[in-house]
Amino acid sequence: MRIVFSDIINNSKQVIINPKLFWISKKEDLDSPAKLLFGFLLPILIVVAIAVFLGEFFRCSNFYVGTALLKSLRIIVLFLLQYFIAAFFTNELIKTFGSEKNIDISRNLVAYSLTPFLLVSIVTGLIPFFYVMGILGLYSFYIFWVGVKELLVFPENKQSSYTIITIVVTFFVFSFLSIILSKLVTAYY
Repeated sequence: MRIVFSDIINNSKQVIINPKLFWISKKEDLDSPAKLLFGFLLPILIVVAIAVFLGEFFRCSNFYVGTALLKSLRIIVLFLLQYFIAAFFTNELIKTFGSEKNIDISRNLVAYSLTPFLLVSIVTGLIPFFYVMGILGLYSFYIFWVGVKELLVFPENKQSSYTIITIVVTFFVFSFLSIILSKLVTAYY
């Protein structure tokens, strides 16, 4: 499988600018797990990790490489765990709300919904002073909301409940992972 950076840029731009049209196009042609992970998520994560490394490396007065490497590794582990755990919960909650589970849809929803968080992480990783820009990552929840409307079918009025519960669970998983991984990095140094 070859990584096509123009596809990554194109998908990122489309999912942010017009999520509804993006999800309509994905409805017919969902990405495979390998393409999502190796052709979209990991390449962006590598850029995020490099940005975090550079931001941390130049922020420290003593230019200590160890801390910068650990924080870069932390961000990769954080987003990978978030992807896998969120895809699992997204898929499991589908049946609870009366629809049919579909792990491919769940993976696509989670991976592409992470795009704003990942792009904001590049900026905040490179220039930690802009950490307040992290609020822009919340646009991910809107992208997820639109994706659920376009890709999943729920009985009656259960779609909104499903989306809200899934977003809350995903937020808590991300917060928990972030705190635990930060504590591990802090404990090491």
